[in-house]
Amino acid sequence: MKTTLRILNLEDDVNDAALNEAMLSARWSDCQLTRVDNRADYLAALERGGMDLVLSDYTMPAFSGREALALARERRPEVPFLFVSGTIGEDAAIEALKNGATDYVLKHRLMRLIPAVARALAEVEERAERQRAEEAMRQSEHKYRQLFESLGHAALVTDQQTGKIVDANPRAEMMLGCSRGEILGSKVSRFLALDTARVVPEGSDANARTTLFHCDLVRADRVPVPVTAQATWLTLYDRALILWLCQESNLE
Repeated sequence: MKTTLRILNLEDDVNDAALNEAMLSARWSDCQLTRVDNRADYLAALERGGMDLVLSDYTMPAFSGREALALARERRPEVPFLFVSGTIGEDAAIEALKNGATDYVLKHRLMRLIPAVARALAEVEERAERQRAEEAMRQSEHKYRQLFESLGHAALVTDQQTGKIVDANPRAEMMLGCSRGEILGSKVSRFLALDTARVVPEGSDANARTTLFHCDLVRADRVPVPVTAQATWLTLYDRALILWLCQESNLE
């Protein structure tokens, strides 16, 4: 459980800021609140960064909450922004949420502050986790692409359900005599004569879901090329696929 909480609080009332800090300290034991009450100090704090959360009053004598929200979304879009106000009305609150505010809490209902902040921080963590997963996926895809492109065998990846080719490497383009764009979307049966294929029993592995075939690879010019095709059933990025690795065969 997160125990530290660094807060930037735009608030012109010292007592209200102290109440915010006292309330949140009950949930986050190491709660550090920095209070500012003017545009210059607020901007300087945004530039320094390092905060987990921005709390802002909505109505202040020299600086509006709407402007504070706009500046926060521009300078620190990743940081949750909550209004804590005694004057914000329903229409203004809805407008604020549309403009990027995470939530709002009325000062006379300050008990809502803890769950509102907890929810905002959870959303930040979920977003960060999603970004980490997406980055890992991108790195994985990059490694897959490098390996796939460098294979010495002609490689085709087909969708198990439709039999359509969803990927092909340069060696497949060379052997088939056509471009990747012409290969993708075609049925694998267009290029592999599996209806007359002979299974190689000693090459089959039920545990790995891999099977070897002797068949013809049919080039774009309709010239058949005898090949040994290894089919491996796999799941990649939650999609059921078959990887076909083909090499020329000298068998009659």
